[in-house]
Amino acid sequence: MYAIRPAQPDDLANIVQLVVRLQADPDHHIGYHGTTPAEVADELAGLRPDWAAGAVLAVADDGTPRGVISVDADAEVGRAWLFGPFVELPADHPAYRQCWHNVADELLEAAMAVPRLSGITDLELFGHRRNRRLGDFAARHGFTQRGTSRVFTLTGSALRSVLVAAVDDADTARPLDADPEVRAQVVELHERCFPNRTVTGGQLVAGSRGHTVVVATGATGLLGYAAGYAQPDELYVDYIGVDPEMRGAGTGRALVRALLRELAVTQGPRPQAAAVISLGNDASERMFTALGFGLHLELVGYRREP
Repeated sequence: MYAIRPAQPDDLANIVQLVVRLQADPDHHIGYHGTTPAEVADELAGLRPDWAAGAVLAVADDGTPRGVISVDADAEVGRAWLFGPFVELPADHPAYRQCWHNVADELLEAAMAVPRLSGITDLELFGHRRNRRLGDFAARHGFTQRGTSRVFTLTGSALRSVLVAAVDDADTARPLDADPEVRAQVVELHERCFPNRTVTGGQLVAGSRGHTVVVATGATGLLGYAAGYAQPDELYVDYIGVDPEMRGAGTGRALVRALLRELAVTQGPRPQAAAVISLGNDASERMFTALGFGLHLELVGYRREP
């Protein structure tokens, strides 16, 4: 139905528009993307080493892109993430479901040949729980469901209150500096807290994946850390690691407040803050809820391991 071809740099504007249209519908929503043109453009621009060399398109007879899979990969971690598949068909198409899957299968087959996937067989998909076609696609290609995540967001006056309150956390949490001992402790705690991590501790403290890190220290050393980054429309809390003996003492909340303030000061304020929490992680949900975050949506992850 559509021709499959590699992406070109000048396809980017059309792909951003395509993704934004489909992201607005939970039945097509992919968890790696936001919903605004600025967010999607920034996310695609962040794919290493560039977007076009790791993306394949499905195009109509007139050359208009109607489908895409974009690939992000990390050779150090040994894992890749498939941003898609996105497939746009006429709503009244007589064989909508079958054609969607046919195009999605062709996109995946072409994506598996892009050079950045060479030697990587650990793949992940991530989409809205209502994206049933993604679940069927994942099962057909050997991906297994790996759990549900819940996106919590903080906006408006509640976000401003957290940023103001962060001033009082200056004695508890501070930006990570060059102290080699503290940096080593962050790496160790990160590896211990997140064995299934998508970013290594070394990448985190080096900032090679764009993270800002704040830490809380005490007489015994590192108490905890938080790491995140700014996107066009939000401040994103990616990791929080707290020493087990300090959990429940407010250290996590202080770290989140300090991280959001540091991101707002260094990269500019945003209208929203967000965090993704695995379903069942009740302690994290309680912490974010206490900070004023509310449930925004639920996402399902799928993984195909070697």
